[in-house]
Amino acid sequence: MLQAFSSRVEQACWLFFVSLVLWGTCLGQNPPPVLTRTIAANQDYKIGPGDILDVVVSKNETLSRTGLRVGNNGMIQLAMLDDEFMVGCLTAKQAADMIREKYRKYLVDPHVNVSVREFNSSPVAVLGAVNSPGRFQLQRSVRLSELLTFVNGPNPKAGESVEIIRDLGRPICDGDRFLAPASGDRELLSFKLAEVLKAGDQSDPFIVPGDIVRIEEVEASNAYIQGNVKSTAAISLSKPVTLSQAIAIAGGPTAGAQLDKVRIRRQVAGSLNWDEIVVNVKEIIQRKREDVMLRPNDIIDIPGPTGGKKIWGDIMRTLLPTITRLPISTIP
Repeated sequence: MLQAFSSRVEQACWLFFVSLVLWGTCLGQNPPPVLTRTIAANQDYKIGPGDILDVVVSKNETLSRTGLRVGNNGMIQLAMLDDEFMVGCLTAKQAADMIREKYRKYLVDPHVNVSVREFNSSPVAVLGAVNSPGRFQLQRSVRLSELLTFVNGPNPKAGESVEIIRDLGRPICDGDRFLAPASGDRELLSFKLAEVLKAGDQSDPFIVPGDIVRIEEVEASNAYIQGNVKSTAAISLSKPVTLSQAIAIAGGPTAGAQLDKVRIRRQVAGSLNWDEIVVNVKEIIQRKREDVMLRPNDIIDIPGPTGGKKIWGDIMRTLLPTITRLPISTIP
């Protein structure tokens, strides 16, 4: 059952964002836009802290309880029973059998039914460069690759890795035993996204309640090529691109292009100034020199038979529909 949940939030640092997702508040900010959904259950769901139970004892309203919350220690308290008792890591049927035995001292043949009204004990979240960021309540075991399908997979801005932040301070189930955490530390697990999507066991781990999955978002950036090429283009640098590759993306040089005098205008980091690099692409093709790796906002000019370049206004008119704002420094 899927329940939509959304709100707005400003970007915060990653560590604050981790806390924000699980608890829904951080320094007064609202939770980020996520969807709260429940992954379909099976009969082996293990009851855990925060779950809301309905305990119905047939023909006995005095002993029945609805909306009963499982404590952080995995225990519940029922009518006419002096002590709390453990239901954490039991299935609903196992919990019902245990309660039936405890009520035999009061009833000849008690019939008990236990159902989980609200699943709250197994939260996971998926953030970052995915199509539908979301938080979920697990009701069965899922692997990382399957979890990514519930957020409609990575989006075009996804980087090459996916991380799992694992809370070692959460209780765990060892079979039917409810185990308290040894420490409150966190563990960071990192996997290559391409390997995860292949769904191989070693790179596709099972998700544990409390996990936060994050796919790093790569900042969009472009380089620009103009001059004597078949197509002026904005070249996406979401993946590494070399100068010779950029020329190929632009459809190749036109007749008379002077490939031995290709110019790259490159902004000096933290400055309004630009450097100009002259590259002999013919030597790259002949493997006499290494190719040049492009950087964000590089402007490549391929001169023609006259050796001249298009004037700056010509460049701007050509690239204005696609060019992004170039970074500038604040001048005191």
